[in-house]
Order: sequence, then structure tokens, then C-alpha cells
Amino acid sequence: MNYFALLRPAARAGMLIALGCCLLLTSCSGGGHVLSGSTSTPTSASSASLAQQGPQLGFLWSSGEQSLRPILGVPGASQFGPPLAEPGIYLAAAASAQSGEALLEDKSGDLSLMSVPGGTPMPLGGVHVAGVAQMVFSPLGLNAAVFVPGQSTALLLTGLGGPAQSVGVQALGSGAALSAVAVSDMGEVVAASGAGPATLTLLTGNTMPLTTLGGLGGIAFLPGGNDLLAMDRQNEVLELIPGSASGAVQRFASNAFQAPFAVAASADGRLAVVANGGDSSVVRVDLTDATAPMRIACACKVDRLTALAGNAAFALSGPGSTAAWMVDASAPTPRTLFIPAMVKP
Repeated sequence: MNYFALLRPAARAGMLIALGCCLLLTSCSGGGHVLSGSTSTPTSASSASLAQQGPQLGFLWSSGEQSLRPILGVPGASQFGPPLAEPGIYLAAAASAQSGEALLEDKSGDLSLMSVPGGTPMPLGGVHVAGVAQMVFSPLGLNAAVFVPGQSTALLLTGLGGPAQSVGVQALGSGAALSAVAVSDMGEVVAASGAGPATLTLLTGNTMPLTTLGGLGGIAFLPGGNDLLAMDRQNEVLELIPGSASGAVQRFASNAFQAPFAVAASADGRLAVVANGGDSSVVRVDLTDATAPMRIACACKVDRLTALAGNAAFALSGPGSTAAWMVDASAPTPRTLFIPAMVKP
């Protein structure tokens, strides 16, 4: 019996880059649930004009400032824009560079949805979390999962990017404390419980355990379907679990894996990128097996793997008083690039 619907991802068009673009930063001032109402939460006065300021790579949460910042520009020539909402209003936030949707948690634990960069936060009626939540988007940003590490319930949000009234919220129970969650573009949710060993469980449809890893090194879906990447931290093996019970699991091993903690897929579904916790690097894995895994060093402490615009561009560190870093893993010669430290409003 199939527990996933197999759908291979299609290649996505590359981002068109406007050459010679001059970015001008302006100053900023002071399921039964659906989106409802509006909010008076203050937003940046300059955020509405960001869409006219040229290419944007994505959006990153600044934990120190408690704000969501856009990355303006192109790889190698980018900078952080002004906060999209007044700093200090929210406890956590995340955004999808692919769909242009952001989720925000305020200090009371209520969730809001916001179109970025120029939208206004819209409360998700009756949706509340207890604790600082983690928000995970599907590869195309059309679905999202929200959970608090250590709790046993995750929220599945579907219908993002469409009319507000079409957004649905479903609570999913795992029966175990959650350490990581992944959500597919088809609305499937897989959760990890435990660190070593780590059990992966399908939370949607016919809830069932999928596999056990020696240690959790990250989980993520490929775009457009239900194929799942699962990184075994202890055994340093990347597994590609097909979205059909009849498919064979592919395994990729490499001595370039060094205490991995996160994994993500390229937009065309041909590459995986693994973030190492044991050294300052990421590893590019060719899922077609045409080339060997490649280690990409970074002059930074890699603490995240957040998808940016492009085929295989990911943020490796966040905004702060020092430069942030990103990787362009799809280039013939992969490279890491810095983003200058953010300028406070």
C-alpha cells in the first residue's frame, strides 16, 4: 500500500537577474481554522517599497533584533533591507523565498500570516502555540508546519499563497516529543523523535513509522512531491526515501559528512545540500549519482540551511552585527558568499 503519492519534481526556471541594479535603502519607522480579520501590528514604513528595489534573495529571522529581514540583491552583491515588522513584536518568524509568505509568532503565542515583503500580518484565527515555535515551509512554500521542539503536536498549514480564506490549519499528534518536522508540497508531514536513535514518523494519512536513523542529521522533502531526504548523523549516510512504497531507498555515503545537522533539496530536485556541524562546511550531493559528493568550505560558523531564491542557494548564518553567509551550490564551482552585517534602523 502506498503511503506517499509519487511525483517527481519538474525543473524550475532560474531567477532573472537585473544587471547593474542600484539598491536604495530607505529609512524605516518607529482543519477548521481560517485567516480572519486584520491587525494593527506596526510594520516598517519602507517595507511596502521593497518590491520596487530590485532582486531579492529571501528573508531571514534576526533573533537578536527579533525581526524578519529581507536580503536585497543577488549572490555576491546583496545586503539586508529594513525590518518587515517593528522589531520586538514577535518571538519567532520564518518566510519562504519561493512563495513570498511569512509566518510570525507574537509574544502571546498567536500566529499570523504575512505576504512579504510589503504585506500586513493577518492573524490566524484561534491558532496558538505554547513556546517559541519553529516554522518549516514546503519546498515551494505552499504548505507549512509549525511545532515547538519537545512537544508532541505539530500544526499543518495548507493553501498558502492563495486567498486568505483558503488557508487551513490541522493539528497532528505524534505521541512522542518532536525534534524536527518536514512538510511536502503535497501536504504530507514527517516528524523526527529522539536524537539517537531517531524515529521518523508519517503524521498525515495512515500514520506510521517510516524508518529509524542512528542519529538525526536533518529531514526535508524534495520539491513537487513526497520523496524524502533523511540524513543519518551517526552513520553519516544520506537516505532518499521514495514517495512510493514500491520504490527503493537510495543511500549516499561520504567522508565529507562531518556531524551533519540539516539537509535541503535544490529547486530542481537533482541536488541535496547537507550542513555540517563538525566543521565549517556544507556538502553538495548529486542525487542522480553522476558526480561524487563535494565539500564546500565556509569562513563562517554554519548554523542553518535556509532556502533562498535560486536553484540551490541557502543561507548558512543569520543577520547580526557581523556578516552573514550563504552558499550557491548549483554553480559549476560552488561558492560561499558573505552578506554585510545588517544596519539597524
